[in-house]
Amino acid sequence: MPLNILGTILLDGTDAVPGWQYIKKYAPPLIGLGLTKFYFSGTSNTWERDLHGKVYIVTGGTSGIGASLCYDLASKGAQLVILTSQLDEDDSSGGSLWISDFIQDLRDKTDNFMIYAESCDLSSLYSIRKFATKWLDNSPPRRLDGIICCAAESLPIGKKREASIDGVERQIAINYLGHYHLLTLLEPALKVQLADRDVRIILTTCLSQSMGQLDLNDLIWENRKFPSNSPWKVYGTSKLMLNMFGKEYQKRLDKFERKDGMLNNVRINMVNPGIVRTPSTRRVISMGSILGLIIYLLLYPIFWLFLKSTEGGMQSILYGLTSPEFMQIKGGNYIKECSILEKESRSELKNDELQSELFDKTKELIEELEKRSAIERNKLKKNNKTKQKKEDVSKITELNETNENLQKDKLSIFSSAFKQTQDPIIELPKEPLYPDLSKLTDDKAKNLRLRSLDEKFEKARKRKV
Repeated sequence: MPLNILGTILLDGTDAVPGWQYIKKYAPPLIGLGLTKFYFSGTSNTWERDLHGKVYIVTGGTSGIGASLCYDLASKGAQLVILTSQLDEDDSSGGSLWISDFIQDLRDKTDNFMIYAESCDLSSLYSIRKFATKWLDNSPPRRLDGIICCAAESLPIGKKREASIDGVERQIAINYLGHYHLLTLLEPALKVQLADRDVRIILTTCLSQSMGQLDLNDLIWENRKFPSNSPWKVYGTSKLMLNMFGKEYQKRLDKFERKDGMLNNVRINMVNPGIVRTPSTRRVISMGSILGLIIYLLLYPIFWLFLKSTEGGMQSILYGLTSPEFMQIKGGNYIKECSILEKESRSELKNDELQSELFDKTKELIEELEKRSAIERNKLKKNNKTKQKKEDVSKITELNETNENLQKDKLSIFSSAFKQTQDPIIELPKEPLYPDLSKLTDDKAKNLRLRSLDEKFEKARKRKV
């Protein structure tokens, strides 16, 4: 068909093509839009890798890029352990039911039943430690082929400072401290993996790290005023510290001497997926308001054109997981558009001493925060125990009083059964019931008197009955 159209244009001219005026009018802008969309969709990963039997831990796998990535990995046969904060013990919000449906849907769509959800709230250091302890408490050690850190928290403009369970600014708590704590606690599991196993760790970052403001004396933005009109500074700081941590952690893992004498087989790489249409991006653009959401929906065609889809955003992550070149080079690379960027955007990413100092100070900070949280938990437990004891004593007292009242009622009923019942006393007329008739001389008077006596007798008899 295209050859016939081209032949007609060459031989007979454009006027011989039906609808040429419409093609001439609308084809150029449509082609321009198509090329624009193709350009902003980013590069696609071309590497393929057999993932059957491989085990990956994923944070942020229930929405956005993480959800699309989990679907792709599960379709390729990988076993997934998705960490989520939805599995609350009290389940007051119904999160457990939702995550159960999510996991089951993912299993059905990918025909892969090796998908699980584990409770791990990245905003709680205690929750992270509980998960890591559970993972490590296994003999023989569990297989682990990679950890993919997609979870992130970003606040829109105008929002006040939000704190985590440990009192840390929420963006830094989840984006940096949570992943730092998770990876360092799982270090024994990383070191015991077989030497021929290709273990890869992916840390997601973004361009906002160039706007980060690192302060070693105030890592968690505790003393500085929170920039509510520019929260991306805190977000960028968390991503910058995460990038620096990844580089330093890779160096420390490389220094580890395996018992079998083999080299370290763990590679940590940072991935910038680009600007993606995720729920987090929507929240930031809409500024967390209904009006902003309406504006976002009205301008959605523009966002659809210039922002990546979640499938497009995960391509660089897939490249970091599947490309064979990463096991031939050292870790700590920065990946963007399915390629390794040699030039660093910040001087801190080239400063080894600063990265080491950040690593050590973060470790000390987490230890302090965990001690503080443990004290608060113990206080809360004592208060709950005291409160529970008071409630138990109150319940026992009420129960005793109830039993005493029941016992009294039983005794009263029992004693009343043996009491002699007395009939009501009926007062009879003072004058004799049957008077002496011999004293009455008049017959008529006798009859009247007898009639009166009969009536009184009848009334008395009725009262007695």
